[in-house]
Amino acid sequence: MTPEQRFAQIVATDASQPFVTYYDEATGERFELSAKSLANWVAKTHHLLGDELGLGLGDTALISLPAHWLAVPILLGALSAGLSLVDDEDADVAFVSEDTVSDADGMLDVYAINTADPANGFTGETPGGAQDYVAAVRPQADAWAGVVMPAGDADACFVDRSRAEVEDEAVARAAALGLSEGGRLLSTREWTSPADWVDSVFAALAVGGSLVIVRNAPDEQTVERRMQQERATARLH
Repeated sequence: MTPEQRFAQIVATDASQPFVTYYDEATGERFELSAKSLANWVAKTHHLLGDELGLGLGDTALISLPAHWLAVPILLGALSAGLSLVDDEDADVAFVSEDTVSDADGMLDVYAINTADPANGFTGETPGGAQDYVAAVRPQADAWAGVVMPAGDADACFVDRSRAEVEDEAVARAAALGLSEGGRLLSTREWTSPADWVDSVFAALAVGGSLVIVRNAPDEQTVERRMQQERATARLH
């Protein structure tokens, strides 16, 4: 089993369950995606990579994104299309925010998300000459594209770990966090490395659960309130 297979399993068995709930306490934004809605974004990303860019097994995606709901379908879309994920080196395609676009200097295919208006993308010029991710995926097919199954050298989830190894790590991290089967994980951690993806997105997937992302919380009382409101069963910070 791999993280993207775990997601495919959730889509097949309980697509209506919420998978990602996102709060930005600085702007008041709250956004929730069921597994089915998330699968549409994942499929569009998958088709962008495979059908439009011709990328797949053996190719890599630079992911330099904050802890954000829109980063989740990018992670899963890249994995489901057979790509490996990197966070700090040259790659075949890059996904960045307005704050991290310089991480992809010199790369040909760079897509940026607008964290201020993620669902609509950029209304003006995109940062650093990047393409608008939302504008690029919007015309792509949203039918579930399935999971490309890598093997051999193409099986890397990250540069140094296979998909199965990352899945095992996610299972272990879920247990360490006290996240039980079907649990709901609330995370206030920023994403700075693949370890953060494992501890949040992949750990939630490993138990067939869901993820609540809370950013810019002004105090611990706010986080505790979100824990209660969202019926979170475990905490990551």
